[in-house]
Amino acid sequence: MLKTLLVASLLAPCVMFSQEGNEVHHQNFVFGLGAGIPTGNATSYLANAPLIRFGYGYRFNRLFQADAGIELAFGAAHNQNAEVTDLGQVQGGDHEFMIPLGGRIYIPLPFRRIQVSAGGGAVYLHYSETISSGDYYTPTCFTCTTRGGWGGYGLTNVSYFLDSNHNFRVGTTLQYIAGSTNGQAVANFPANQTTDHWLNVMFDFGFSF
Repeated sequence: MLKTLLVASLLAPCVMFSQEGNEVHHQNFVFGLGAGIPTGNATSYLANAPLIRFGYGYRFNRLFQADAGIELAFGAAHNQNAEVTDLGQVQGGDHEFMIPLGGRIYIPLPFRRIQVSAGGGAVYLHYSETISSGDYYTPTCFTCTTRGGWGGYGLTNVSYFLDSNHNFRVGTTLQYIAGSTNGQAVANFPANQTTDHWLNVMFDFGFSF
């Protein structure tokens, strides 16, 4: 009798999760706000910066999902250069783009409104010096530089569904990126290959259908 109860208690979460399989939404969109935090040697030429992200995931079934997205950090390279434009010299800025392409696996849980996942894949990094644009005219920058390269990422996510239909959710994502970039000197970056590490923390709002 005790053995039967033990087996039943172990199988209960799996059965509950299986029953939720019919409620899987295939189209998943997410918008996130947070911080891009450089780590390791990257702190020599990068600093903490505000970060936004837009993501899309196609969920094949209750366990597996393919992911793509774009993330943008503002001013992490702390560009203080005076950029030359067709309107003269202006104060420069910088943007750091991160474009992850990968997938994730959902971890079975016995809780209907809590969702936990982990994943990873490849990521393209692109850093660029920028200038501010006016209301009616965008100046041409002659001295703005760029650099880029590829790397990999891993992430974990915990989400809470706001409704019983699992359409709306809020959550937190922790993402680690390691990649190499090469090209021109962007702000404090040297004009050679560097290995960059990011630890990104994001608060997400998602919609699924």
